[in-house]
Amino acid sequence: MTKKYFDNKLSDKDFYLNILKNEPRDYEANLKIGLIYVQENNFLDAKKQFELLITINKLRYEAHLNLSNIYFMENNELKSNNILKNYLTNISENLEIINALSINLLNTKKYDQLDNHINKYLYKYSSHILFYIKGYLLIKQNKISESEKYLKSSIEINPNFWQTYEILLKQYEKQSRLEELSNLINKAKHFFEDTIYFSYFYSLYLYRIKEYKKCLQILNNKNLLERFSKLENKIYLADYFDLVSKVCEKLEQYGKSYDYAIKRNNVNLNLDQNKKFNKDLILNTIKSYQNFFETQKKPSLKQIDKGLNHSNLTFLIGFPRSGTTLLDTILRSHSKTLVLEEKPYLLDVRHEFYRQNKIDNLLSIDKKYRIELQQMYFNSFNFEKNKIIIDKYPLNLIELGFIKTIFPNSKIILAIRHPLDCIISCVLTAFKINDGMTQFENLQTTSLFYNECFKLFLNYLNFFHIDHHIVKYEEVVLNFEKEISQLLNYLELSFENNIYNFQKTAKKREKINTPSYSQVVQPLYSSSIGRYKKFEEVNEIKSVTDYWVKYFSYNV
Repeated sequence: MTKKYFDNKLSDKDFYLNILKNEPRDYEANLKIGLIYVQENNFLDAKKQFELLITINKLRYEAHLNLSNIYFMENNELKSNNILKNYLTNISENLEIINALSINLLNTKKYDQLDNHINKYLYKYSSHILFYIKGYLLIKQNKISESEKYLKSSIEINPNFWQTYEILLKQYEKQSRLEELSNLINKAKHFFEDTIYFSYFYSLYLYRIKEYKKCLQILNNKNLLERFSKLENKIYLADYFDLVSKVCEKLEQYGKSYDYAIKRNNVNLNLDQNKKFNKDLILNTIKSYQNFFETQKKPSLKQIDKGLNHSNLTFLIGFPRSGTTLLDTILRSHSKTLVLEEKPYLLDVRHEFYRQNKIDNLLSIDKKYRIELQQMYFNSFNFEKNKIIIDKYPLNLIELGFIKTIFPNSKIILAIRHPLDCIISCVLTAFKINDGMTQFENLQTTSLFYNECFKLFLNYLNFFHIDHHIVKYEEVVLNFEKEISQLLNYLELSFENNIYNFQKTAKKREKINTPSYSQVVQPLYSSSIGRYKKFEEVNEIKSVTDYWVKYFSYNV
């Protein structure tokens, strides 16, 4: 979030200098000169000007605010914030100063300080900024429902502030609350109809209610591409490409759908916040594991001390877009399960191990250290010993060797989908970028990653003789009761009728942290089976995937 730093309605510099010749302590003229210096990027003289203004009249907020802004622009956050805090503590509780400090703390991600600051002033002043930021902070804390009333209050106070609409529109869409999404769009229309942001969300709504032709018509006819391309923040451009890709697929324009997905991926990978991620890092990790387990003597599982009791622990793994979110939701509907939110609980333990050890030490962990790592894992969530714990994190597939070393008694569910369906879906999906998701740039990079992941998986099977259960996405869709009954039998659970109502379970969740959020609230559909057949581009990678198509018993 950015604040309006300086008044840009600046008049002629000579005009104000002439005023100051006769009235050197004229506040308004000095303020204008200071703002002109800022506009000229002459921060040194601007600071002198605002410091002078404070000596002229320290009670007025403008000089304090603008002086703080300059220090913030110079990355002196401490000095900037101290000026604002000093004003609030020693001079006056001014709403402009309160808002400015709120925005400073938000932009620097000082969330604890920000929360205390907001709570102090929230109900003393009618500020849309304060209510907006309070809602934002609650979302950061995963208190989605609680955030909504603050965001609504922000809109009531100032219905002409887009940022609040945007965050609430995203919330409604991700929760599939389409009626409320429609109502909010209609409200926003009065103020923002001519903006590209409104056009995007209105198109997104049309997509969600399956008005695909009308959606694409808006996306194509509003010059949105040119206007989004000119924005400094390219996230909006990526979102635009993503929506065009999805609606083109629905309209059976498969070549265009693929092309726009590639454009979106290129934009996402080149965003400043994503340049830190290294595509080679995860591939090098896989290679290291492959080399290590190929050269080690196979352990006797009977001789491995199991540590803490973890017989109720199950890891749900698989290549992304293989149906893990669907299985998560189905299993979450059972009364005897605790399905963890998709967070890196295991990876945190893994990182702790490798912070102190090398891979050569993995198979020589003693009982005490194994228990220490197990305890670290179980302490990271609300462990319930009387329930089956299911940790769903698809690319823990790569860490299966670590899993079976630290948790040798854990069960493993492997979600499988036709390799080509899996791969094309990864390319077409807008993932939040990390080292793993960088692999999904195009079909070639994704198929290479798929191949390396499952080569490693075979190494693990050969090394540990892992007891695991495979669930095929296609069988869940076409033979639901049989496939899920077999899965529950593996977990030593009985079938419950509530399993059939898994969509209700999904709708009750405030937030589903995967790209499948809009799908798992729908009834099962078979249209996603054989998705790859619609995209001619997959022919380029069939030589890479044929082995896995046969291995997992699909028709070539």
